Amino acid sequence: MEWSGTKRAFGTPLPADFKEICEVFGRGSFCRYLELLLPVDATEPCSLVGRWNALKSWWDRPQVRSLFEPYAVLEASGLILWGESVTEASYHWPADASNAPEEWPVVARTEPLEEWHRFDMATSEFICRLLTDGEFRPFSIARKVVRPFFESHP
Repeated sequence: MEWSGTKRAFGTPLPADFKEICEVFGRGSFCRYLELLLPVDATEPCSLVGRWNALKSWWDRPQVRSLFEPYAVLEASGLILWGESVTEASYHWPADASNAPEEWPVVARTEPLEEWHRFDMATSEFICRLLTDGEFRPFSIARKVVRPFFESHP
């Protein structure tokens, strides 16, 4: 996968564990639930950069900004959406180019109007716990899926 375009767009590299997961699994979903946004063509609306660019283009609207408070979407710092669920949960990094990407926490919420939850852990740990830890509330799907799986999409 081509990561230099994402680094240019965001003004910072992304966490290495996320890049490795994308490289290993590619396009698809975990348990038909969690879909990762990949570094494909920035003009593709469902890519990492495509979704970020769309959000930036709406950012001057107060009603959009209010949906993401206390976070912002800015160059080299602010929210970067990296994954979504089929139930409208969203998974982000509150990116800060002054910190190493591996230090970024994960912030997530179960639907657009719910409160944010912050997790001081790597993206890979967050994904693993989401898929396998029944006590990882409110994001766990472990009780709904007998055995985690990945399904590739074309």
